[in-house]
Amino acid sequence: MKVAVFSATGDQGLAQVHALVKAGHTVTAIARRPEAAALPEGVTPCAADYADHDSLRAAMDGAEAVLLNLPSTSFQAAEPLIDATRVIAKAAAESPTLQTLVFNTSMPVPKVRMNIAAQDARLEMREILLASGAPVIVVQPVVYIDNLLKAWAWPEIDRENLIHYPHEETLEVCWICHADLASLMVAAAERPHLAGRVLDVGGPEAIRGPDLARRLGAVWNRPLRFQSMPVATCGEVMAAVFKASASLDSATLAREMTLKYTWYNDPVDRPFYVDMAPVLQDLPVRLTSLEDWAARQTLPETV
Repeated sequence: MKVAVFSATGDQGLAQVHALVKAGHTVTAIARRPEAAALPEGVTPCAADYADHDSLRAAMDGAEAVLLNLPSTSFQAAEPLIDATRVIAKAAAESPTLQTLVFNTSMPVPKVRMNIAAQDARLEMREILLASGAPVIVVQPVVYIDNLLKAWAWPEIDRENLIHYPHEETLEVCWICHADLASLMVAAAERPHLAGRVLDVGGPEAIRGPDLARRLGAVWNRPLRFQSMPVATCGEVMAAVFKASASLDSATLAREMTLKYTWYNDPVDRPFYVDMAPVLQDLPVRLTSLEDWAARQTLPETV
C-alpha cells in the first residue's frame, strides 16, 4: 500500500516507517523537517506542519493508509492539535483512496474525561476521528520501555544503577517497545475490516518494578535496583527536562504530569495493564520479550 506516516521523524513514527518498509509498503514520511531524520532508502519525505492545514491535506493525497501520530499533549498545547485532527479526519473521510487510518494515542486513554488535560485531549481526538466516517482504527499503547533510555530516566540508571520511576512497586506494567507498537500499527493498517475498533496495546507480560530492575540488570550486567518515585517529583523532573521544548508553562506541566501518574497508578483502572491475547488474535504480531529488547539496545552515554 501507499502509506503516509505523520510525525515520521519522532521515535514512534520512525519505528513505523522502518516497519512499513520491511513489510514492503511504499512510504511517505511526514514531518516539519523530514530531512532531519535518517529515513530508509526509498521513503519519500514530505514537509508539513500541524498549523498549516493545507499541508496536512496535501500530505495525505493518494494515501491508501495513514498512520497518525501527534505531538504530545502532555507538553504541548492541545487546541492546535485538536484542530489539526479535525482537518485530518475530514480529509480521510473524503479521500477516494484511503482504506485505513490508524490513530496512535501514544498513551492510555480512559473511556470518559477525567480532567487530566493530556488524556482528555486524546479522548477528544479519538472521538473526532471515529465520528468522521473515515475507516479509523485506534491503537492505545501503555508506557514505552524505550523511555528508560531517555533523559528523565537513564542518567540515574547509568550513574547509580537505579530505575527511579513513578510506579508503585506492586504496579503491574505491560511495557511496550516502539518496534512492537509499529508492528501492531502496520498490522492494523493492513486490516480495514477492523475499522471502528479501539485497541489497548502493551507488551507480552506485566512486570513489577523490582522484577524489571532484576531482569534488565541481568542483561546489561548491572546491579540494577528499582525505587518508586513520588508522582509529584516526577512532575517536577519532567517539567525541568521539557522546559525548553514545551509550550506549556512549567507549573502547568508539573501539575498535569502529577495528575496523570496518579491515575496511572490506580489499582482499579490499571491503565498500564492489558491482556494482549485477544488483540493478537486480530493483529498477529510477535511481541518482543523484555530480555530481547534489552539485548538489542545501544545504551546511551551519560553526559
